[in-house]
Amino acid sequence: MFRYFLGAALACLPLVAANAQSANFCRNTFTPNEPIESHMGLEYALVMHVLAEKYCGVETRPMRPRFLGYIEKGGCNPGTEIYTDVEAAIAKMEAASLRSLAQGENPKLAMSNGEVQEWASAAVKELGGCDVLKRAHGAELGQ
Repeated sequence: MFRYFLGAALACLPLVAANAQSANFCRNTFTPNEPIESHMGLEYALVMHVLAEKYCGVETRPMRPRFLGYIEKGGCNPGTEIYTDVEAAIAKMEAASLRSLAQGENPKLAMSNGEVQEWASAAVKELGGCDVLKRAHGAELGQ
């Protein structure tokens, strides 16, 4: 029974996709019941970039031209929500230490140096390891 239901759902997918409207990539706010397009990939790329530099020892590379240039290629100029948010995230990431990254939004969290290193190691491992982060750090976005 489940197979038939799944088959019917998959058969309708092209019809739904043809009538779907994509969300505006240049903004982050949405009205109630509006479909949301996530920018999680860009957030992961920022974290990967920072971990590659601060944990894996990759030479520091400016983030603004790379990430903001990618956003501009998508048609989102300075002043758009996504551009402003990513610009703020870059400023925060550039100033961040491994400790502040590990603590996230909780600066009162008391983490030892060992715990910070353990967090960074686990995060890097989850993202594929230092070799993957180094390759991603050197790659261009959108390719």
